[in-house]
Amino acid sequence: MLDSILEHRVFRDGLYDVSLIINENDYFMVYDNISNENAQEIIENYLIHRQDDGRPNNVKIKHNKNRHIVSIEARLHYTGNEETAHMLRVHNYLEHDKE
Repeated sequence: MLDSILEHRVFRDGLYDVSLIINENDYFMVYDNISNENAQEIIENYLIHRQDDGRPNNVKIKHNKNRHIVSIEARLHYTGNEETAHMLRVHNYLEHDKE
């Protein structure tokens, strides 16, 4: 299911708003119902699968029966995250000696 998710991100106010779109058949092959707990599990697993160290919050899920999709929306935080801070740190080989 993780490989068939469509993702859309928008950078807003220092955070990323992310939307994940899942075909309802794919969703209901794994889960029995629509719940915020399932949405939290999906987005966390999706981020791990993508090797993305964003931390999701405000996770919401909606089922659009007319379009046959399940959508999950969340905000992703990267600041204050040790992995991100480490990744963005200037590495020694980029520093220039002034001597």
